[in-house]
Amino acid sequence: MNKQEIDVKQKIIISAKKLFSELGYEGTSVRKICDEAGVSLPLVSYHFGGKENVFLAILEPLEKLPFSAETGDPKLDLQKYLEVMIAFYQQDREISLIVRQELAMSSTRADKIITFIQNSTNKLKSILENGRDQGIFQFESISNALRFILGCMSMISVSNTGMLEVIIGEKEVGDFPIEKEVIAFIYKGIRS
Repeated sequence: MNKQEIDVKQKIIISAKKLFSELGYEGTSVRKICDEAGVSLPLVSYHFGGKENVFLAILEPLEKLPFSAETGDPKLDLQKYLEVMIAFYQQDREISLIVRQELAMSSTRADKIITFIQNSTNKLKSILENGRDQGIFQFESISNALRFILGCMSMISVSNTGMLEVIIGEKEVGDFPIEKEVIAFIYKGIRS
C-alpha cells in the first residue's frame, strides 16, 4: 500500500471515529464519513469493504494496548496498567465514547467491542487476583472490583468534556490531576 492509500485510509478512520463518537453508529452513514474525510464514496468499500469494517478498524488499538509484563508486584502492575489505560482514554476520547455508547445500548456490535477489550480486562483481573492472593488487595468480589475500577477509569474520558462541571460545578483551583486521583482512589478501595 502506498503513502497516498494510507493517507486516504487514515482520513476515513479519523472522520468515522469523530462521527461515530458524535452521532453513534446508526446515525453515521458512509456518505457522512466520506464527506467529512473529503474522499469519494467508493473508497470506503475499496479500503474497508463497508461501514462495519471501518468501525472495527477504529477499535483495533484497543486490542494492541502496550501493557508491560507483570512484575510480581501487584501494586506496581496495577499502577502500570492504570497508567496505560488512562493515557489511552485521554489521548483517544472518541474511542472511549464509542465503546460506552455501544455497550450501553447493547448494540449488535457490543460483542465485537467486548472481544477487543477482553485482553485488557483479563490483564486487570489477573493483576487483582495476584494482589488478592498475596494479601496486598482486599475485596469481596473480583467482578465487583473490576466494575469499580473500570467505572472509575471510564469517568476520566468524560472528565474534560464539561459534562460533569454542569452537575458538580467548576474544578477547584489547584485540583489534583484526575489521573493521579483515580489511581489513589482505586488503591484505597482495594487495599488491605
